[in-house]
Amino acid sequence: MTTRLRVASDVGGTFTDSIAYDSRTGRIAVAKVSTTPHNRAEGTVAGLKKAVALLGASGAEVDYVGHGTTTTTNAVIQRTGARTAFLVNDGFRDILLIGRQNRPTLFDLKIVRPEPLVERELCFTARGRLAPGGVELQPLNEDDVRDAARAMAAAGVETVAVLFLHSYANPAHEQRAQAILQEMLPGVPVCISTEINSEFREYERGSTTVLNAWLRPVMDHYLRALSDLLHSGDGLGLAPGKPVMVMDAAGGLMTLDHARAHPVHTVLSGPAGGVVAAAHVAQEAGLPDIITMDIGGTSTDISLIRNGRPAVTRSAVLETVPIRLPVIDINAIGAGGGSIAWIDEGGALRVGPQSAEAVPGPACYGRGGTRPTVTDANLVLGRFSAESRLGGDMALDLAAAEQVIRSQVATPLGLCLEEAAAGILRVAHANIMRGIRVVSVERGHDPRDFALVPFGGAGPMHGSPVARELGMPRVMLPPNPGILCALGQLISELRHEYVQTHVAAHAALSEAEVLALIGSLADRARRALDHDGVPPARQAIEARIDMRYRGQSFELPVPAEATRPGFWAGMPGLFHALHEARFGYSDPGAAVEVVGLSVIGTGELEKPALPRLPQGDGSPQAALKGRRRIYFEQADAGGAYHDAAVYDRARLRAGDVIAGPAVIDEISATSILYPGDMMTVHPSGNLIVEVAQ
Repeated sequence: MTTRLRVASDVGGTFTDSIAYDSRTGRIAVAKVSTTPHNRAEGTVAGLKKAVALLGASGAEVDYVGHGTTTTTNAVIQRTGARTAFLVNDGFRDILLIGRQNRPTLFDLKIVRPEPLVERELCFTARGRLAPGGVELQPLNEDDVRDAARAMAAAGVETVAVLFLHSYANPAHEQRAQAILQEMLPGVPVCISTEINSEFREYERGSTTVLNAWLRPVMDHYLRALSDLLHSGDGLGLAPGKPVMVMDAAGGLMTLDHARAHPVHTVLSGPAGGVVAAAHVAQEAGLPDIITMDIGGTSTDISLIRNGRPAVTRSAVLETVPIRLPVIDINAIGAGGGSIAWIDEGGALRVGPQSAEAVPGPACYGRGGTRPTVTDANLVLGRFSAESRLGGDMALDLAAAEQVIRSQVATPLGLCLEEAAAGILRVAHANIMRGIRVVSVERGHDPRDFALVPFGGAGPMHGSPVARELGMPRVMLPPNPGILCALGQLISELRHEYVQTHVAAHAALSEAEVLALIGSLADRARRALDHDGVPPARQAIEARIDMRYRGQSFELPVPAEATRPGFWAGMPGLFHALHEARFGYSDPGAAVEVVGLSVIGTGELEKPALPRLPQGDGSPQAALKGRRRIYFEQADAGGAYHDAAVYDRARLRAGDVIAGPAVIDEISATSILYPGDMMTVHPSGNLIVEVAQ
């Protein structure tokens, strides 16, 4: 019988994680390989081939490929996008440079504006103007567009972004400019704002459109190379016509062709997969309210999930670049396994945001790294043994880790080796806790009401101390935590969101008018899902209304049961309740206005049935593989060595109970139980840890 395989990969800063699922047997195989920064497609395919081989299969038997990537995020961070031109209304040439006026910086005489992605010499203007309602006030001057096209060609631009005021209400001017530019600049991609973000607020819409254009040649080259390698006989050997899906920032999937045309949607796609997967596996364990802590080699990505649903926002900033698109609300901080420990000018120990990345990596990797990192500290303290093999293959150099920590941290600060390594962890944990407070305390949530779900290659090693410091009573360690982001690409759905600005008082709109607007957006979503090959029975449509109190600058998206007669009259009440929950107050007597409408179309794909563990007798002795001396930092500045049992996670059974201190070993990650912790194995494969307070 032919094997039906579904595979996925997630490209991180240090490792590329892969998962393969056999839908006939229910078997899952995981693999970790080093990321290949010179060509990330090579590491992606190498990891997939390894995972498939572990199932005794070949790439020709793969039916589906999911992919999460940091290519666009890295391009923004490193400013390695394409040479981009920008066409805008006459008089608005400097819109990207001026940006948004923010009150905290209004009177700052020393403020330095971030450099826009498009240099001023490549910003061009054209006469023509639309009114806010879309009525043409001045025809588009096509000669201006042609003059700009000739200048762009002379400047050797690789891609073009177009933004006209109020085009969200009438795209005619942008569409005509796009046609002229495509005619005069053959082979050069032209992105218009109404195809990327059809909302008001021209600066954010323009920034998002420019970012999409700026990334498009980069992502097109990368995804072409990936597709070629996936289908190559020397690569994965994927059969023609098999779907390749790319994770988007909102936690959904999009086709390879859609990702090439809309690369801005792939920003933060890797972390989004982890949040989706964490929500899914936590639901399996009966934990709908969680805070995720994804610690990789370079960063820690944090998100809060309530009632099993990740929070999605339509505003984000990546390296000073505003993005106005649906993204899972993730707080990313520079704290990962590869984060470098250093001493500042005042003599204080700092960790990150600088990272050793995949090359050369931490000193213990033996690849030429010369700076102490969090991973080096974990090795020195016994969290890894000297015989550990990261990802199953990579040997660790304990002597190198000891040397860099002793020479660059311990000796300058007058500490012993263990105190210095523990200090590195304490500083890293403090950074992570600040990040968790941003998504919880600062938004009205008490972290003690949530379970902490650490994952990523380094997450399970740091879950217990972070939870203890925050007073969080419970930690959940998901199966295969090191590849959870890749799992997200196997359980996510195809997703298309369409937004339309429509500013009006709630009382001035009838339910019939609103249904007509929602229906138009829903038709677009269904057409997109039809194009993706999703049968109607697997399609779902969800509507939201963006609402605010009159006079407010920003709005809240309110779910709308558009299929229920009379829903429109109840929308203000839902808005008041949502406002109360989000900000701690509401004003039921104030006028409410509508800002816009959005429709989310999702297409359900086949999801893997995650394996259930056989029931054990409560004793983990069959999984015991040895003991190890581990140094644990204490609540005060001290610390001590403890004798810890080491268990093989693959041999644990449902109902097994383990008391800390202990180590749970597996290929994708290492989990650490601190003294006093008590862990129980859930039938879903999740490890539920009651944290010692």
